[in-house]
Amino acid sequence: MADELLELLKRLSQAHGPPGQEDEVADIVISELKGHVDEVFRDSFGNVIARKGSGEKSLMIAAHMDEIALIVKSIDGKGFIRFAKLGGIWDQLLVGQHVVIHGSKGRVRGVIGSKAVHVMKEDERRQLLTYDKMFIDVGAKSASEVKEMGVEIGDFITIDKPFIQLANSLVAGKAFDDRAGCAALIQAVKQAEPNCKVYAVFTVQEEVGLRGATVSGYAVKPTVGIAVDVTIAGDHPGMEAHEAPVKVGGGPVILAADGRRDSLGGGLIPNPKVKRWIMSVAEKLKIPFQLEVLEGGTTDATAIHLSREGVPSGVISIPTRYIHTFQEILSMEDLERLTSLLKGLMESGVPV
Repeated sequence: MADELLELLKRLSQAHGPPGQEDEVADIVISELKGHVDEVFRDSFGNVIARKGSGEKSLMIAAHMDEIALIVKSIDGKGFIRFAKLGGIWDQLLVGQHVVIHGSKGRVRGVIGSKAVHVMKEDERRQLLTYDKMFIDVGAKSASEVKEMGVEIGDFITIDKPFIQLANSLVAGKAFDDRAGCAALIQAVKQAEPNCKVYAVFTVQEEVGLRGATVSGYAVKPTVGIAVDVTIAGDHPGMEAHEAPVKVGGGPVILAADGRRDSLGGGLIPNPKVKRWIMSVAEKLKIPFQLEVLEGGTTDATAIHLSREGVPSGVISIPTRYIHTFQEILSMEDLERLTSLLKGLMESGVPV
């Protein structure tokens, strides 16, 4: 399974899927699942929904297909492109990145530029460089030349990064948030012999407000919901253990609570039965796991658990370094363990 999972993660990571244009990722998901599930289709919102197994009770497991990205906001007379952000991006990471603009005539490549540090005034050098002071250079000499390339306002922009294998089973790449979750879910549902009706849902537009999970959770009406995502690994310089105790290589992460940094509002307090069920299946399968209280973020489970009359829900995550950058790092051992845990949950039946 290891080589197959690695290759699948690589393909998913290198695909481009900004919020609202996840088609390239969806095509991979559907091609992987055809012939391995009872049904797979895209809903009217763009989510990919795969069904496998039967029974009165149902388990929905969601992983999102979209990635943090940019969108064309304006094009000046000299052909330089200004942009807005789609999802939470630390502005400092953007300068110098290679980008792909998804225009009407195909992909247009460019580089994010800014004023050279050499000509900045002293007070400018001390300030954080914000995205509104940056621009994309595609080599054009005028706005009309940019438009001839097929680029216009509203076109999506993604960052282009390679997939790299590192030491100790670690890998680096873009969009592991949440293509890693997609890879594990694909493999798990392909291998599982479910003890209930399982819906593997690959959602859209998570990075801009959990939108795909909101509509798919309502449509699927699951008995239990689980989101699969990445979470912050703090096992590197600059992080104190109390800030992010999760470690790469320590196994999948089972959520205890998440939400806003100041209050844990707007997030998820997992259903206790669902949390204990996930933990018990992991223990039965001898899969090491970590527990987490996450301040400052949430997942698709927050949308799912508020669907209709309410859905008992939980979250399982992959510990990942440098999330919401464009070169995240995770352990393939953790991803394999997550796949085994998801398969075990599908085969054990729902707890409520």
